[in-house]
Amino acid sequence: MEHIALEKIPHKRIRAFIQAQLNNDVQSVKDLEVSFRHGDSIEEFNKHERSYLAHHKLDDVWRAYIKTGPNKVFKDKLVSFALMLSKQNESEVLYKEGDFAKAEIGQVYFMNLSILKGLVQIAVSYEIIEINTDKKIIDFAYIKGGKSIGFQRISFVEVNPNRTQIRHTTHYKSKSKFRDRYMYPYFHTKVLEEYHLNMIDYMKTSLAV
Repeated sequence: MEHIALEKIPHKRIRAFIQAQLNNDVQSVKDLEVSFRHGDSIEEFNKHERSYLAHHKLDDVWRAYIKTGPNKVFKDKLVSFALMLSKQNESEVLYKEGDFAKAEIGQVYFMNLSILKGLVQIAVSYEIIEINTDKKIIDFAYIKGGKSIGFQRISFVEVNPNRTQIRHTTHYKSKSKFRDRYMYPYFHTKVLEEYHLNMIDYMKTSLAV
């Protein structure tokens, strides 16, 4: 983690989040702990789910989500990509303007969430914990130290040969019941819409014949 060039990260909250991890003796990306692992109980977690429709073949949509960098789609006012680290390759650091190869298990993403017209900035970090090509699912869990804990799953289902349903399911909780009931669902929906609708727009161009 000490090899991260903080000056390349434009987001104050992300820099502070990483510095806090360093202050807690997190020296390597492998020291970052996820807040949820497969097998953990989800009974006490809240559930949030949204679905989107892409007018493309299942395999094409899956490939687009795996190979499109977060810096391509998280560029709007609400969410912006800060950097990515990899537990498989500790020397790898992807900054905002870097070239993304593909999504892989063990990648840790840092995003900056800007809400209330920029008055509130929140650092969000999560790790990809599963990519299942056969079942067409991507699972990722929040890194400990953020506002929320839990995990999210993006699943892809063929509706017909040229339509794919993208389902995003989140299990989450925080220390605030008010935040979990009122704030998280509202802003999380906006985040998901920004991400998936941007992805769908991106596919219209990238998958055009």
